[in-house]
Amino acid sequence: MKNILNFIKILTKRYLIDSFFLTFPQLIAIFVTLITLPIILANIPIKDYGIFQFVLALQLWIVTLTAGHIILGAKKGIAKGLDGTFLFAFFYRLKLLAVLGLIGVIISIVLYRVGFTVWSLLLLTMSLFLIIGYLPQVSYREFFIAKKQFKNFAIWQTIPSVLVSIALAAAAFLTHNILICAITYFGLITLISWSGVLYVVYRNNLFFAYKQGRIDRKCIPYGLKLIPASLILQTSNKISNFIIGPFFGFANLAVFSIASQLDVKFKSFTKLSYNLLYSDFAKYEQDKLVKKIKSRLKQGIMVSVIITLGCIFLGYIYINLFLPQLYQSAKLYFLILSLGLPAVILQIILHTVLAANLRYKELTVLLILPNLIKIILIILLGLLFKVIGVCWGVALGAWISFSFYYFLTIRKELAIKLIKNFPLLKKLSNF
Repeated sequence: MKNILNFIKILTKRYLIDSFFLTFPQLIAIFVTLITLPIILANIPIKDYGIFQFVLALQLWIVTLTAGHIILGAKKGIAKGLDGTFLFAFFYRLKLLAVLGLIGVIISIVLYRVGFTVWSLLLLTMSLFLIIGYLPQVSYREFFIAKKQFKNFAIWQTIPSVLVSIALAAAAFLTHNILICAITYFGLITLISWSGVLYVVYRNNLFFAYKQGRIDRKCIPYGLKLIPASLILQTSNKISNFIIGPFFGFANLAVFSIASQLDVKFKSFTKLSYNLLYSDFAKYEQDKLVKKIKSRLKQGIMVSVIITLGCIFLGYIYINLFLPQLYQSAKLYFLILSLGLPAVILQIILHTVLAANLRYKELTVLLILPNLIKIILIILLGLLFKVIGVCWGVALGAWISFSFYYFLTIRKELAIKLIKNFPLLKKLSNF
C-alpha cells in the first residue's frame, strides 16, 4: 500500500496542474450528460433512440476509412514545432471525408425513395456532418494536446459538451422528434468545432507555418498504413450495436447503449493519461519508457482496480435512481462492461508509448489481431447469450487486447519471435 501511495504522490506532483485542465472538462461533460440523459430518454421513443445510436455507431465506423491516425500522427510534428503539419493533415483527410460523405448522401436518397423515411433522413444528416463538421470536431483539440496548452483544451472541451448536451435535451423535451434531435446534435457540434479550428489557425499563424513548409509529412503514410487496423478496431468497438440492433431489436440497443455510454464516459478518463503523457513520451526513446513503466506496473494494476470499483458503484447508483424503468436492465450490462476498465487504463499507457514513437508495425498487430478475436467473441457470445453475451465479449476483449499490448511492449522480443512464426501476421506488421 505504501508503494501505491508513493506512486500516486509522484504522479500528482508532476501532473497535478495539467491533469486539472484535462480532467475538469470531462467532469463537467459527465455531470451535464448525467443531468440531461434522463430528460432525453423520457421524451424520445425507446426504439427511435436505439436507431439514432445505430446511426452514430455507423458514422464512427465509416470515418475509419479516412485514416484517422493522420491527425493523431500529426501531433508528433506539432510537438516538435512543425506547426504547418496541422493544416497539411487537415486538408488531406478532408478530401477522404468529402468522398464518403457524398456516397452517404446518395444512399440516403435511395432509402428515402424506397420508403425508409426516418432512416434516410438520419443518414442524410450524418453524411452532411461527415463532410462539414466531423473533421473540425476531432482536429483542433489535438493541437492543444501537442502544444501542452491544457487550459485551452479545457475551455474548448467544456463548451461543446455542455452546450450540445443541453441543446439535445431541450430538443427532445420540446419536439419528441429524433430527427430534430439529430439535426440539433450534429449542427451545433459543427458550428462550435469550426469556431475552434479558426481559433487555432489564426491564433497560432498556422497558414504561415504551412506556407513555409514547416510540415512533418510522415503523418500521412503513418495514417494510411493504419487504415486496415483502424477498421478492425472500430468494427470491434461497434460490432455490439450492429448485432443488437438488427437481431435483438432497437429497443434493446437503446438500453445497451446507456450502459455502454456510461462505460465509455468512465473509460474516457483513460485518455487523460494519453493526453498528459504524449508530449513527454514523444521526446524519449521507447526502450527508456518501457523500463520505467515496467518498474511501476504492479502499482498501476492496483490503482486501476480501485478506480474501477468506484466507477461501478457510481454507475449502478445513477441508473437505479435516475433512469426510466424501461432502462433499468442497463445496470447488469454496465456491471459486466466495467470489468474491462482496469485493462483499458493500463493499455492506454502502453499505447501512448507506441503512438508517441509512431510504431506503426506494433500498432498494426495490436489493432488487428486482438480486435479480430474480440469481434469473434462478441458474435459467438451474442448468438449464445444475446445482449448479456455481447457485454461479456466486450469485457473479455479488453483484457485480451491488454495482453497483446503487454507482450509487444514489455515482452517485445518474445512477441516478435512468435509473430514471425505466423506468415500472415508477419506480412501485416512488416516485422
